[in-house]
Amino acid sequence: MMEFRRQEREWLTYLLIIIGLCFSISQTGEEMLTQVVGKSITFSNPTKQGGSLLYNGDNIAVVVEGRMDSSYKDSFKDRIQWDQETGQFTIKDLTTSDSGMYVVDGKGGAKTTYQLTVFDPVSRPMLTTADNETCSVECSVKNDRDVTLSWYSGEEIINKTSSPELSIKLSLPLVDILNRTSYICEAANPVTKVHVTFHVPTTCTETKVTDNDIERVRGSLIGAVMCVLVASGVLGLAIYLKKGRNRDVQDSSEREQAVHMYAEVTHSKPKHNQELGPCNEDLEVKSVYDHIQLHRMDILSGNV
Repeated sequence: MMEFRRQEREWLTYLLIIIGLCFSISQTGEEMLTQVVGKSITFSNPTKQGGSLLYNGDNIAVVVEGRMDSSYKDSFKDRIQWDQETGQFTIKDLTTSDSGMYVVDGKGGAKTTYQLTVFDPVSRPMLTTADNETCSVECSVKNDRDVTLSWYSGEEIINKTSSPELSIKLSLPLVDILNRTSYICEAANPVTKVHVTFHVPTTCTETKVTDNDIERVRGSLIGAVMCVLVASGVLGLAIYLKKGRNRDVQDSSEREQAVHMYAEVTHSKPKHNQELGPCNEDLEVKSVYDHIQLHRMDILSGNV
């Protein structure tokens, strides 16, 4: 029984702790603030009925009965203001050392936590060109916390760089110059931006012949030459075959004409008073026939 009551008290204690944490969270807000060195920052939570401003857990200003006392810390002395009408705290002439956590604790009101980061203004970027190379340009800037360096083509970012190493200088070359008249190099941090414009010389926008272009042209020329050679070979072969066929047709036609050639042999009748012996007549006819036969054989053998 006593063990049960002890456990009951423990559960009740845990419940009260949870309720307290929930109430504390509901009464506490948190905001992220950024500002540049030399400017002012105003905390939005009002303290009209009185309250205090804390920096990293220490009081730096207290409001009592409508009057503010800011003598708690020398580094903030004479830089903290409190507006009686709005009840808001303002810190002016900010420095990077003012970065940190601030809490506005209003009397009878909610606590609000602010995480303030103060940045130096970003430096102006510089453009440098290589010796005798006006088209080769590099942009550089002094590095600092959360600084980025970017090249813009119109509204489009074409290259960007940053580094957590604050001791180095950020540099960014403009790698590809297209057919544009200008490019913008911008240095920026969360609170400031500074840019310079690179006006492209007209000689840089002319068409450049690169090694890749030369290789592509060379490949195209080789392909074209190969196509011409192949086409010429095919055309020459076609002409040769056509001439061979025409020659064969011509020879065949000549042979056919030779086969069909014939000769008319007319025999004149001898006169009544002329006697022609059978031997003489046979001899004349035979000699004409032999002449025709020899001529036909020469034609067929191609000797004529």
